[in-house]
Amino acid sequence: MQPADHPRLTLALVLAALLAWRFFAAQDAGLNLSIDEAQYFLWSQEPAWGYFSKPPLIAWTIAAAVGVCGDSETCIRLPALLLFAASSLLVAAIARRLFDAQSAMWAGIAFATLILTSFYSWVMTTDALLLFCWSLALLLFLRALDTDRWRDWLALSAAVGLGLLAKYTMGLFLVCALAVLWIDHRPRLANPKPWVAALLALAFLIPNLFWNLDHQFATLRHTAEISQLDRQLFNPGSLLSFVLAQFGIMGPLLFPALMLAASDHRAWRGDSRQRLLALFSLPVIGLFVVLALLARSHANWAAPAYVAATLLAVSLLLRRDYRRWLIAAIALNLLLAATLYHWHRLAPAVGIELRKGTDPFHPLRGWDIAGAQLAGLLRASDCRAIIAAERATLVQLAYYARRNLATPVTPLAYNPAGNIRNHFELTADIARRDFDCAILVGEFDPQRLRKEFTAVDMLPPLTVPRAEGHEALPVWRVRGFLGYQGQGDAPGR
Repeated sequence: MQPADHPRLTLALVLAALLAWRFFAAQDAGLNLSIDEAQYFLWSQEPAWGYFSKPPLIAWTIAAAVGVCGDSETCIRLPALLLFAASSLLVAAIARRLFDAQSAMWAGIAFATLILTSFYSWVMTTDALLLFCWSLALLLFLRALDTDRWRDWLALSAAVGLGLLAKYTMGLFLVCALAVLWIDHRPRLANPKPWVAALLALAFLIPNLFWNLDHQFATLRHTAEISQLDRQLFNPGSLLSFVLAQFGIMGPLLFPALMLAASDHRAWRGDSRQRLLALFSLPVIGLFVVLALLARSHANWAAPAYVAATLLAVSLLLRRDYRRWLIAAIALNLLLAATLYHWHRLAPAVGIELRKGTDPFHPLRGWDIAGAQLAGLLRASDCRAIIAAERATLVQLAYYARRNLATPVTPLAYNPAGNIRNHFELTADIARRDFDCAILVGEFDPQRLRKEFTAVDMLPPLTVPRAEGHEALPVWRVRGFLGYQGQGDAPGR
């Protein structure tokens, strides 16, 4: 049987194989939660309409997953694995609607093997939700254009609205859709349905906006601050770094195919299907290229563009009969994914010692052991709160201590400077939260602590195992917070 004979079956088998491989490879790697994942989990324990750096859908999704299968790393990450597989099916469905079954098969496989997909299938991030909502919205947009039925426009509004609750970047979808309507479907702009759909989608954000209003517009300010537009407005190094990173997002061979498709003006100017894909990808990438030049763009900020970008690149390679290029691009992406997934076994086999400079997952190891030690200290001292000045320390230890206790652990922020840099400094500053007994972790001046708490006892340090040795974290048991000494001073020595 040739893949060309049964494209849908081939796609289903490939996606199932990728899903199984990624799942079992993750079990073999045994990685701890990342800082952001641990943070999102802790958010999920307190459902709200917003959080410091993100809208609420990531926390809601994790809460739902935990309710179904528990609070293990596997369960917390399972939605990402499933959502990227579902997004690959949606990309295939878009290609089938625009082109044919063969294009659908190749597009679905290409998207499923993007380096972006391979990496983010392993970690629970907002991009898993964003790309799923974007893919679904694009499919529904095509359907609404074909049928002009109210139910399709309303379904589109729900997909976009949920995407906005995942990440504000989803708002770019509305801009791209408006560009498509203006260029190729201008009479539709006199139709109320697209406008009603857009307004209903934006209405999903109303509760989140009220949450921001009650919390000093924390998410909106954070989103503005991370772009660094208030700093030097010319950064060629940042631009180069962002552009090179896109090869690592899409793949070393597939990204050049996209650039070739972007330069093929005749194709996407003369074909409304190619034009639609160009309008849903190239302006988004271009926006973040400009932002990278003016200030800063993280490599994954343009991620939703790669839904249409993958289709644009694949359609060009198939149209020009560059199938070998496409197969090579997919094979290379799979090889890079395999290297990443199995590096912990490949590196020792070729004589490379896994340590900070050679292990890409170095930060995701050892926190489970330190968390178990902390759980023992909490149990022995009858405390149920942990305090830290650093977000990374706070969230990872709070998650892994909780895993070893029958009751939740309350994470609290030590924040004498009063700066709001994360969700816990916003909502769980010890100056605004009552607690009886807590374990304080990190480097602090003992003399200062004795002025800030009624009782301070130094405990044996926690140890975070590392390949190159153990990282020691000083620990104190504290009671009765009296107030910060020297507001604005740094906490450490």
